[in-house]
Amino acid sequence: MKNILFMLAVLLAFTANSQNTITKTVGEFTTLKAFDLIDVELIKAEENKVEISGKNAKDVAVINKNGVLKIRMKLEESFDGRDTYVKVYFTNLETIDANEGAFVASEHEFKQIELTLKAQEGALIKLQTQVTILDIKAITGGEVKTSGTAKKQLVNLSTGGLYSAKDLTAHDSEVTIVAGGEAKVKTLENLDIKIRAGGLVVVYGTPKNVTKNKALGGRIEYKN
Repeated sequence: MKNILFMLAVLLAFTANSQNTITKTVGEFTTLKAFDLIDVELIKAEENKVEISGKNAKDVAVINKNGVLKIRMKLEESFDGRDTYVKVYFTNLETIDANEGAFVASEHEFKQIELTLKAQEGALIKLQTQVTILDIKAITGGEVKTSGTAKKQLVNLSTGGLYSAKDLTAHDSEVTIVAGGEAKVKTLENLDIKIRAGGLVVVYGTPKNVTKNKALGGRIEYKN
């Protein structure tokens, strides 16, 4: 009897969870923008679609305009995406833009020519890459964490932006920080660092050539 009741409880929970998941088919897109504290998981697939779950699933707006897929809470629920989870199934993704405390991550390793990652307003992006050109932008407390490889990485940080890439090996790196920010990078060949009005660059490994240009404060630390 207890086993029957247990199985019934599991079935009811599974059914309830299935009913609370909203699936939406979306057209082609190459840019993703996430907002409002929403957790987003990126999944490489053969079709583009979105699955939404969590207590505020019905209040999530999914808008695809000109190849830019925006995921945010509806106006009356703005900045209230906690405990709201979105799975984004994609065929091709070139730019990921996280805003307003959103969290974007993936178990998929991005293997492609170019990839742009942007984080602002306390949002976080966490990805694995194997790319030729990796373009990073983080401002206003936004953070990007990467691992893997890149032929060249271009890093632009300001106003408290964070970039953690000690587990990513780049052949060449250009790091620019304006008005505060922190970058952790590992470079094999050429590393170009520019810091204006404060900031920290932590250098992992032993790049062959390092160019430094600092004004109005800023620090560079070396760790092997």
